[in-house]
Amino acid sequence: MLKAVKDSIHRMTSHLQLISSYLEMGDYIKALGKTRETIKELHALATSLTGLANVGMTVPEDGAVVVPHGSTVVSHEDVNVDVDSHEVRSVGKDEVRTGCGSDNPKTK
Repeated sequence: MLKAVKDSIHRMTSHLQLISSYLEMGDYIKALGKTRETIKELHALATSLTGLANVGMTVPEDGAVVVPHGSTVVSHEDVNVDVDSHEVRSVGKDEVRTGCGSDNPKTK
């Protein structure tokens, strides 16, 4: 779901740049059409973010994180995506660096 959110944000960014270009050229009809598309995209993004917010995870201070059976737990340093050292997030297998994570046993 996080990938869908990122894709949506990239599409909206492109839409906003196009809207700005259309306004500079005085093409208000195209600007209006692209604005309507952006509003639809924004509504979809809000729905996706609501879903993510409802299942968000935080790490309790001096606590532990419980993960589903069969998960592999890796460090923020073992992934190819930006993850803060205090952040907990789920990543795909293709985002775990080669050679990392295999030393960590899957959860039982």
